[in-house]
Amino acid sequence: MTYTMVDKLKEQYRLEEKWYSLRWHYVEACILKSYLDSYEQTGRQEDYEFVKNFIDRLYNPNGNVPEIDVSYYSIDQIRMASVLFTLYKKEKDPKYKRVLDQIYNQLKTYPRTKSGNFWHKENYPNQIWLDGLYMGQPFLVQYTKEFEENKDYTDTFNQFMNVRKLVYSEEKHLYYHAYDESREMFWCDKVTGLSPSVWGRAVGWLAMALVDVLELLESEPVESEPLKVLLKETIEDMLPYQHSSGMWFQIVDKVDNPENYLESSGTLMLVYAILKGVRLGYLSKEYAKYGKSAFDGTIRQYLREVNGEVLLGGICASAGLGTHPDTGVVRDGSFEYYIHGEKVVDNNGHGVAPLFMAYNEIKLLK
Repeated sequence: MTYTMVDKLKEQYRLEEKWYSLRWHYVEACILKSYLDSYEQTGRQEDYEFVKNFIDRLYNPNGNVPEIDVSYYSIDQIRMASVLFTLYKKEKDPKYKRVLDQIYNQLKTYPRTKSGNFWHKENYPNQIWLDGLYMGQPFLVQYTKEFEENKDYTDTFNQFMNVRKLVYSEEKHLYYHAYDESREMFWCDKVTGLSPSVWGRAVGWLAMALVDVLELLESEPVESEPLKVLLKETIEDMLPYQHSSGMWFQIVDKVDNPENYLESSGTLMLVYAILKGVRLGYLSKEYAKYGKSAFDGTIRQYLREVNGEVLLGGICASAGLGTHPDTGVVRDGSFEYYIHGEKVVDNNGHGVAPLFMAYNEIKLLK
């Protein structure tokens, strides 16, 4: 299969702020990471300049990022800071290090569950969402690796293992989207604390967090085997639900429900995790076929060109749990919510970012 439309979309996407916003936000962070990965792989200066220019426009003349609010605890806020490691390493500009320190210091006082995991947000108290592992853990590991004298990764290992213990269903061999330690939220099971559904993108966030953290730990004197086991288990558990097209459904285990749909972002996140895991040796080479099949299946199903513009469809625009703080929408985590309560859109960064990230891995396949 040729990927000319992916290349075209990659060029179009960065040239016009039509599908994303100039903001300090985890979606844009993932978009920027995809271009940084491309730069580090190919040396394409335009990819690097796109990232640097985007970030620099978020700073004010005093060298601060006004959007960052360290008095408000949100794990989503952490993700963008990971982009700054590369910029600081290359540019040596102290403004990047200052924000890295600012975010790291906030984590020192970040509220946690009794089991030790970061809350998803302060307005979602006592809750662990799979999304949060990708937002926070790669940053925490990389900061510790690059700047701390005492390189202790125990906290990160514990948070992953807690998720395996608390958010994983031994019955289904799948991860649910989230867990409420307090059992007070209307969406949770009052016995297990689990949300009702296995959301594909949530599992994708977890898989990407595992593979990125493992990569960061490669040169560190730490036994990372437990995380490799988790990565392999996470991928193996998803394979029985892979559709004949190669993709995964929005709600992973409801494959026979005619209202369910094949969803791009979760599929592409899994592609990235699988192919990167194979490349780095965390997964055996036989897994590459599953990632390649999922990538090609998504291209066939949802990538198209309309009036000269390349569009990726099949993307769940957004999803969460609880009452949305801005819109007041009640998100109960049911099948009906994930299928009918959130729009399916084109070119949203939730899907385009992992498309580009997965494409970087496709180009490294041997």
